Amino acid sequence: MRIPELLAPVGSMEHLKVAINAGASSVYLSGKNYGARKFAKNFTLDEITEAVNIAHMHNVKVYVTVNTLIKQDELESVINYLSKLYSIGVDAVLVQDLGLIALINRYLPNLKIHASTQLTCENQLKLNYLESKGIKRVVLPREMKKEEIKSLKTDMELEIFAHGALCYSYSGQCLLSSFKGGRSGNRGTCAQPCRQKYRIQGIKKEDYYLSPCDLSLFNQLKEISDLNIACIKIEGRMRSKEYLAIVVSNYRKALNKLKSRKETESEEISLVFNRGFIQGKFNNNTKRSIRPGHIGLKIGKVISAKKNQIAIKLDDSIKSIPQKGDGLLIVKRNNDYGLEISQNPLITTLNHFKKGKNKQIKDLTRPDKVLIVKKVWQNKKSDFDLNDSTVYLTKRHELTKKAKEIENKGNNYVKSKLILTFSLKNKFPLLKGRLTLANRKTIESEIRGNTPFEKPIKKSVDVDTIKKQLSKVDNYPFEITQININYDGTLFIPISKINELRRNLFKTLENEVINSYAHELERIVLPESRNNVTNLEPSISFYTNNLKHLENVENVKRVYLEIPPQDDSMNIHENCNYNLNYMINFMKEAYDISYGKDYELIWKWPDIAHDNLIKALNKVRGILNKMHYNIPVMSNCFNGEYGPYSMNITNNESIDSLKNYNLLTISPELRKRDLEEIIMHCKNPDKIEIIAQGSIELMKTRYPLLYKSELKKDYGNYLIDLKNNKFPIHKSLSGEELIIFSDSELSLIDEINYLYRIGFCNFAIDGRYKEDDYYKMIDIYNSAFKKEINKKELIEISPKNTLANY
Repeated sequence: MRIPELLAPVGSMEHLKVAINAGASSVYLSGKNYGARKFAKNFTLDEITEAVNIAHMHNVKVYVTVNTLIKQDELESVINYLSKLYSIGVDAVLVQDLGLIALINRYLPNLKIHASTQLTCENQLKLNYLESKGIKRVVLPREMKKEEIKSLKTDMELEIFAHGALCYSYSGQCLLSSFKGGRSGNRGTCAQPCRQKYRIQGIKKEDYYLSPCDLSLFNQLKEISDLNIACIKIEGRMRSKEYLAIVVSNYRKALNKLKSRKETESEEISLVFNRGFIQGKFNNNTKRSIRPGHIGLKIGKVISAKKNQIAIKLDDSIKSIPQKGDGLLIVKRNNDYGLEISQNPLITTLNHFKKGKNKQIKDLTRPDKVLIVKKVWQNKKSDFDLNDSTVYLTKRHELTKKAKEIENKGNNYVKSKLILTFSLKNKFPLLKGRLTLANRKTIESEIRGNTPFEKPIKKSVDVDTIKKQLSKVDNYPFEITQININYDGTLFIPISKINELRRNLFKTLENEVINSYAHELERIVLPESRNNVTNLEPSISFYTNNLKHLENVENVKRVYLEIPPQDDSMNIHENCNYNLNYMINFMKEAYDISYGKDYELIWKWPDIAHDNLIKALNKVRGILNKMHYNIPVMSNCFNGEYGPYSMNITNNESIDSLKNYNLLTISPELRKRDLEEIIMHCKNPDKIEIIAQGSIELMKTRYPLLYKSELKKDYGNYLIDLKNNKFPIHKSLSGEELIIFSDSELSLIDEINYLYRIGFCNFAIDGRYKEDDYYKMIDIYNSAFKKEINKKELIEISPKNTLANY
């Protein structure tokens, strides 16, 4: 059985100490820039150096997140930042940007790369590509099922999230914060609009539709270890030290017990932060949270409420009995009230309570317990019926104390093994140390004292005294396993000199450990590249999933055709049996309609494609090829000729690294200045395309918006925010995902001539899920290139337009 590495989040130097003491095998942290949690405290370079040195002394690895998308004008700065991280001795960097991976391989080939979950590596094709680029570890999407993980074949290490917050969207595929609030999750500044309340068209109730409960695989660690997962990850770089101490220490204890096959239970992890726990897609267990913040541990229901007291029937399985100073949350429908227990509560039995004889019981393990809390409300709340409300324990006073003990006294980390050998050389003391780290690396050093042993005047220093002084480890994370003394005990030296000898050796060993990870710093200068290509004719591509569009489309170079789902309801399928005949017949009909037209027909594959869907798509492609329907593919799985904007291309290094693609669509998150930088330095401007018009895919999710009991209601395919903006919702071809589109259309009509003038030549219009006459938008853009912009007609075809995200 392989016990996975336990990876803990670290948002500050104080958190680092807690994570180490709580038993983390490794930690991940970020510098002040280029990390996906820009609003965490994070680390300066000097602090990263200190953190790496401290962690390595405690046999803890350090991974630095550089997992945002990198813009063109940042490339040189970022690669030099990475060079500094490499020189410091970080164990790996987490990366999202494809261009940055190419730069690391070129300039820092020995720096280990871990593919961030932001890369959305959900299938074998993507896994194979990343392995070919020298990636050492992949952080899998949190949407992966255990059966899907089990089927993956790779020599790379696999890492999964085991605990913490869940994003509603696949990581790296969410543009909601960017287009709704101007703060990009791909750039580390997500505003978390998913934690707000929304409505579904046709359903009056507001709810946290985009806010899943938190993930906890605490009880699935045995299953995880059987999957050959190399590392489990705790989420929460912006959480408290108490959260970190309690969660990491409980996972460490549970992992240690895996070898003995003992079960481990913990109510503690529910009390530091959670929105309710689920196992996520790992075991197909999903649920939305009832509130955006902490819920705590469900302990029971209110059976009686009065102005000065409340009675709670505790669940039979509850072991954490609330005490004075603890916090409670009382929830009923859309109302919730929090309180702190100000007096020692009374614990009685249900039978005593019903008889009105509230007698304190001593046996707190019995199942029929009732908790009576005195003086609950500071204000009158008699108008709120608390009966049958659900009660959660949100805070334990004892846990705060335990967390502080872990922070100050914890020693769950693996200590390095030290063998000491003491001897005399020409009467001068000599101390040798052989230190074996957890990674089996061996450090050897020796120190010679500058004060010689002498003949004793009164009493000699015996062997036991020497051994006693050498046995002290001070604050060093060493375990002395052997002390060899080559001395007969007949001479004298001040004890302070033995202590000095020991301290000097330990300091030397510490420096040797630190230096064993460090590398020489190299200053990297990227070569200048300039766009020398001019006079390229403008071309337009058109996205559609409507066969009627194909009949009317003219004056475009390419048509990207997506097969629409047969069922566009919000009922997500858990186990899909793909209709191959439907896909084959749709593509055949599309090919026949397009035959002889002046555009190239390109089959757009879904942006999210787990391996079962990939197998189905490849089967359909093979059958079509045998029938001589040879249709090129747009795919983000590194197996197509055309790349969609879901590949998150934000710089020319990414473009250059994807040599097999004929054309790549760059990210719609790029602003005007970013586009200018890309085109200025682009070697092949005819290889890039810009989305100029259409609705942007803001979220791709494997979590349902509506559950089975809610699907019976009359609803429409729109998500509605508090400002009454309506976001269209459509199902993916697989039936396993939902896609949420922008409420307004992106439109670059006013900028199209400027973009063409500076060097862009390929522009795309997205007509998916649009009216049958949306193809007329093509003529509007073709006329715009002749400086004839018909705004009136554009608005008639698309009433809801917005300018680019400039």
